[in-house]
Amino acid sequence: MFAWGKYILWLMEGYQSPPLGNEISCVMHGIDEEILNNSLELENALLGALNEDGFTILEKASHKFNPKGFTLMVMLAESHVSIHTYPEHNSLYFGLYSCRGEGDGMKTYKIFKNKINPKSVDFIQRAINVG
Repeated sequence: MFAWGKYILWLMEGYQSPPLGNEISCVMHGIDEEILNNSLELENALLGALNEDGFTILEKASHKFNPKGFTLMVMLAESHVSIHTYPEHNSLYFGLYSCRGEGDGMKTYKIFKNKINPKSVDFIQRAINVG
């Protein structure tokens, strides 16, 4: 699942990121509590979206809270993504930063959002100048 070989080739080729990265930060509301309490389904939805968008997954860490709640962080060759659930509020936080350029990561966001089907989303996206 983790693409170390792709990442090493990337480094050997002398990859240089563009001067603009992209940050997506949002809270998704009105999500079925069953989905929010299914950590495996959430993890598979996020990792599948990242793979479909061509991100290189390096590592992941997650934690299930007692009695409910879940956090997942994924380290990418292109930066990072995280989710955190709030089952008591039927909501989920999604945050992604990509160094592949302005607007990047929207495909991951849309695929993931469609899989968990929120009723509404408070959404922020911005270009980050690192150059």
